[in-house]
Amino acid sequence: MFIDRRHLTTQRRHSFRVSAVFAVKSVVGTRVMLGQAEDVGLAGMTFRRPKGSSLALQSPVMLMFELPGVFGELAARGVVVSDVRSGNFRRTGVRFTALCPEDERLLAEFCHRNGVDIGGELQAASQVA
Repeated sequence: MFIDRRHLTTQRRHSFRVSAVFAVKSVVGTRVMLGQAEDVGLAGMTFRRPKGSSLALQSPVMLMFELPGVFGELAARGVVVSDVRSGNFRRTGVRFTALCPEDERLLAEFCHRNGVDIGGELQAASQVA
């Protein structure tokens, strides 16, 4: 798969994400890593993790996290779409490939409350002010 590196990640992304900070547990193979989310949307998330080893693009990953203000842990399967060093951390982007309907509903509500409507468009209210 060709990765277009000429553009910023936000220019390559086809769906909107909302900034958010919460703990993320990621499992790649037998490795379990703890990290911190930077943004999340219905299609995926970006999170920071310790700068140890890199993750290969398209690596399958399982993510577990609790959204701020939402009771219970959500789980999502995904694939790594970016993994770059960023200071003392690595920034890892994941595209979701499987999310149960209830977790998808909770995530959509969270994004809607925090500035992105369920259809993926920025709310008009966030554009004003």
